[in-house]
Amino acid sequence: MADIDITVGDEASGEELQKYSFKLDARKTLSGDIVVRDHPDIDIVVMVERKKVVTFPKEAPNDEVYLTQDKLFNFLSKKGVISPQTVEGGILHGSMEAEILESPNLNVINVTLMTIAKFIEEEKPYYDYVEMFEKEQEKRLTAPDEDESSEFDPSRHADTKGTLQPIYIRSPYGMSFTYRE
Repeated sequence: MADIDITVGDEASGEELQKYSFKLDARKTLSGDIVVRDHPDIDIVVMVERKKVVTFPKEAPNDEVYLTQDKLFNFLSKKGVISPQTVEGGILHGSMEAEILESPNLNVINVTLMTIAKFIEEEKPYYDYVEMFEKEQEKRLTAPDEDESSEFDPSRHADTKGTLQPIYIRSPYGMSFTYRE
């Protein structure tokens, strides 16, 4: 986890500076891009030189991944970090990208990372609930309560069932001898 401190304001103007600290599971690539891996569905890459945000699915692309990408870019657009006209599919299957807006007074990369951290923070309760729900479902199916289970009744279970009797070797209907080559 990388600790990132961002200061908003101008030291020269004498304004009181505001400090916002947040934690992200972020790594810097050899080219200087920042990869944020906190989200359970997508990886978010902030391209420093190109001033872009690119998202990639962690698993195979599906509807859930697309909806997450759409929510992220809507969030970034509403916060004024990206231009909504630049949101488009990336060059890799399942990826999406958008351009970061320029600002002469702010470090746009730090503001972008701060906004991504806020998005992940807002999404965290939903994914925590989904994870807890899946664990409860697995527990419910592997070790059910007394009122959700029944005892084994041997009279309801026969050794052989259906049309596929073990006596027939090739076919359940005994007609396999008619198809010779």
